[in-house]
Amino acid sequence: LYGYFVNEELNFFVIIILQFHSLITALNYTIQWTSLWTLLDNYTSDDWLLMLTISVASILAIILLTGHACDLVCSPFIMSFDSIKYNVRIDTPFMIEKMNRFVSHTINYVFYEFIISLLSIQAWRGSYKLLDVFLYPSDENISAIISLAIGYFSFFIIMYTQYFENSICRLSTFIYLNYPLFMQNIRHVCAFFSCVFLWRGYWILLDLHIATISFVQESPYTSYMLTIIISFIILSIMKTASSINGPMSQIDDEYNLFPLYSNCFLVKWFNHKKELNRRSSNSSKITIIYPFTITSF
Repeated sequence: LYGYFVNEELNFFVIIILQFHSLITALNYTIQWTSLWTLLDNYTSDDWLLMLTISVASILAIILLTGHACDLVCSPFIMSFDSIKYNVRIDTPFMIEKMNRFVSHTINYVFYEFIISLLSIQAWRGSYKLLDVFLYPSDENISAIISLAIGYFSFFIIMYTQYFENSICRLSTFIYLNYPLFMQNIRHVCAFFSCVFLWRGYWILLDLHIATISFVQESPYTSYMLTIIISFIILSIMKTASSINGPMSQIDDEYNLFPLYSNCFLVKWFNHKKELNRRSSNSSKITIIYPFTITSF
């Protein structure tokens, strides 16, 4: 079945199934996170110091259990491309030699959806609470603007310096040889905090200026459903609706510009330019595309 969908990916019916898969997955994640977050709010302490301690402990636990902290990172670092190849995961990160496939997928599901998911929510919740307490709590508009400014500033630095990751790691031979994932995890944690700043900034602004509109207050369910549908349609037209869930697998990046967080749009753009160059290779003048000489972005 998977092979059929890959071969018929341009079929309209297959495209609809793929988008429906992304939407259902996103709604499941939303329900899961909202439910767990609400339970934690209702039945655990709201002391910021305790929440921050649990947040740090959760980050360390994720690194200990998986070896990396990339599961904490989401949009805008995660730029996925709507494709059967990249969005339908049928494997598991566990070593499953001679193990029943159903059992391996069950273990994978329990591990990520119950353990890693809960730890991720704890990490987000404590970080979010810390900003609520100390980042201009008296003025939510200023707090949101500062959150967005810090989030985008750190986003551009972290996102567009990935190419130099290996060079930075080799600055310390001891760390590079003995702790090869150390610098990557530092970047993952920084990217995680950048996501917290960005999501918090937008969330506050939406609560302050969109949720207070009379139509939204009079018909909250209708307005929120329209928001979901319109947003998802726009993302689907951009072929990046699956970014809501994070990429199921990395898009091919032969240029190695984005070794950690793949930017599908730039990679696709480079591949398109490369294909155009290949087609015109028989002409007298060949245009060579160098990824680092872009002026149109």
